Parts: sequence; C-alpha cells; structure tokens
Amino acid sequence: MKKIFLLAAAVLPVFLSSCATSQPKQAFHNTDNSALIVESLDGSSCQVLAPTAVTREENGRLLDQARTFSQHQTAVVILENYSEAELGTEFRDRSMGWFIGLRGLGYQHIVFLKGNGAPADPDGLITLAEYE
Repeated sequence: MKKIFLLAAAVLPVFLSSCATSQPKQAFHNTDNSALIVESLDGSSCQVLAPTAVTREENGRLLDQARTFSQHQTAVVILENYSEAELGTEFRDRSMGWFIGLRGLGYQHIVFLKGNGAPADPDGLITLAEYE
C-alpha cells in the first residue's frame, strides 16, 4: 500500500505540470544596452537596428557582417510580417537560421519578438521565444 501511495505521490506532480495551460505571451523589456537588435523583414532579408544600424541586407550577408561586431551576450530578432497566432512552421522556417547563426557567433541569449511595423524600439513587443 505504501509503495502505491509513494508512486502516486511521485507521478502526480508530473501529471499536473504536463496538463498546465500555456503561459500568456509577455512583452519584451530590453535590459542589455549592448544587444544586437535585428529586424527580420521576411524569410530572406533583414536590417540591424543596434548597436550600429545596417541597411537592408540578405540574412546570410548580415550574419557575416555580424562577425565583425564586438561580441555581446544578447541578440534580439524582431520578426516583421509574422502572422501565426501560435508558434508553428512559419516561426520554425524564419527563426532556425537566425538561431543557428547567432549561436555560432557566440550569442548566449537569443530572443524572438513579433514585430508591429515600428522598428524604432523592441521594448513592449510580444516575446515569441527566448533561449538562454
């Protein structure tokens, strides 16, 4: 009887946490003034907003240029024209290259935000995903 009780006590927290509803999306607040902030305009082009503004480029060329930037810990990618209500194939297709490229450059904290058409400031934009 004690074994069944112990087993149930061990399984119950796992069961309850697996049934939890998803957390509401949070607004982003930048705490790293040296963060690389990129506005991804579509699946193939982007522009850097900070630390040094770079005009519209192809994603791959921008990542090559980012190698010359001084190393930072945080990269923020604003996905403009992003239309999914929940993360799905569009997110995967647009974020995977960024994630791999930025990790390869040494960025440890990568944040993906949903753009709103106003590229001036990422603060307050909805956080789609955050990787530490």
